[in-house]
Amino acid sequence: MRPDLLTWLQCATCGGPLASAPSPDGTIAAVRCDACGISAAVVQGIPRFVEVPEDPAARRTQASFGYEWTHFHDWRPSGDTNFNDYFEGVKLDSLRGAIVLDAGCGMGRHARHIAPFVGRVVAVDFSRAIDQAARNTADAGNVDCVQADLLALPLADESFDFIYSLGVLHHLDDTPRALRGLVRKLRPGGRLRVYLYWKRHGWKGRLLRVATVARRVTTRMPFAVLRACCRALSVGLFGFVVLPYRVLSGLGVAAHEDWPLFVYSKYPFNVLFNDQFDRFSAPIEKRYDPDEVKQLLESAGLTDVAVRPCFGWVADGTKPVSRGVATVTCSYRIESRSQ
Repeated sequence: MRPDLLTWLQCATCGGPLASAPSPDGTIAAVRCDACGISAAVVQGIPRFVEVPEDPAARRTQASFGYEWTHFHDWRPSGDTNFNDYFEGVKLDSLRGAIVLDAGCGMGRHARHIAPFVGRVVAVDFSRAIDQAARNTADAGNVDCVQADLLALPLADESFDFIYSLGVLHHLDDTPRALRGLVRKLRPGGRLRVYLYWKRHGWKGRLLRVATVARRVTTRMPFAVLRACCRALSVGLFGFVVLPYRVLSGLGVAAHEDWPLFVYSKYPFNVLFNDQFDRFSAPIEKRYDPDEVKQLLESAGLTDVAVRPCFGWVADGTKPVSRGVATVTCSYRIESRSQ
């Protein structure tokens, strides 16, 4: 842990500043709040603010993503393609010097990709995936990893210029509370981007309902067994759905991006496999229509909310700054398009 990480940390219990406690070898062994006495160990350079949750759903969620990103830890198969999908419209050159929060970083692939464009990234995850994130971003030089819960973030309010949380909030029991917490960490004028699952209607909605019924069983399965089942499922989906898209594309037949699993036609097999495990393992899965996403962000205090489809919904919002009756934004901008 680098000492200047304390600049962005604060006690999640009382909001007080945190101080470091050195170990005999001179490294930081823990961080501590002198006001309320709360402390967190620093293990392998990562401040650890979480324990095993008492709530069964939260406990399964933590274990699920820890298992997932330990086994699906290679960021290269998704690489630039994934980053370009989720960060479309972000003017990366305008983020030079920005302090960025990756809220729910998983294996750290997005933190790794955005790091060259920004001043500093604080990558947070509440599972043991944070260790894989630290390994995947070790050579970036400007990424700090913190193990913490999005519902009790040990981060200073109004400290971040840009916050993103991709594929995380829809797995939480209290999504609005988590989103409000992220907005508190955002500087006035800063921007927040989220990715949330979309609701599907018609025959696609019926297919999702079948998957939802299956999840009643799969979310209780041992992870190793579920992983084997998801691999078999993925082999079938890749062979009978994804590969035909590729063949049609090679023949010059245009395929529609809204078709089921079309997104995987540009990815290798392991990305589909990873996503099937993700879909069937986490106990909580929420889905939204675009107006619900817009309302969610506006209810958290964001303005200029824009929602666009990206095999789900990518949504941006700005934290307003009031100067008299005027509203201003920070010096960089994110251009989002609606479809």
